[in-house]
Amino acid sequence: MEKPHKLLYPQRVCLITAKAEEENIMPASWCFPLSMNPLMYGVSIAKSRHTYSMIHSSKKFTINLAGESMKKGMLLCGSTSGREEDKFSLTGWEKEYGKTGVPMIKESMLSIECELEDEIETGDHVLFIGKAVNIVKRKDEKGLYETKERDFISL
Repeated sequence: MEKPHKLLYPQRVCLITAKAEEENIMPASWCFPLSMNPLMYGVSIAKSRHTYSMIHSSKKFTINLAGESMKKGMLLCGSTSGREEDKFSLTGWEKEYGKTGVPMIKESMLSIECELEDEIETGDHVLFIGKAVNIVKRKDEKGLYETKERDFISL
C-alpha cells in the first residue's frame, strides 16, 4: 500500500528561502494558502531540516514558485544540505531582495515574502504560518509538481 500522505499528490513544488547567519533554499511540496484576508500561507517543515531552524529564529521566509526551467536546480537543492553547501552558488540562481531581507529567487515565476505569524507543531513537522508582505510576479511558466512516485512533472 502506498503511503497515506501521498494520496493527495501531485503537489506543487515551491522553493522556500530563509536567512539567518547564511541564506538557504529548500524545496517543499507541503506549501499552501491559508487565508485571503489577511493573505497568509503555510509551509510544513520537519524539525530536522536546516531551514526549520532558520525560519524559527528569523521569523520570516519566502515562497518561490518553481517553474519547469528550474527542475535541475530544484533537484540539486533537494539533494544537498544548506549546512554544507551554498545553494545559490550551487544552482547559479540570482538573489533579489524585497521587504524582509530574505532572498527571493529571481528565476522563479513568483515570490511571496512572508513574516511569521505563528508556528504549530503537527507531529513530526512544524507548520509555519506566514503573512504575505510582498509578492513579486515575474513570468508565466508551467509549474513543477511532485508525484507520489517522487518524479517531478510540469503542469
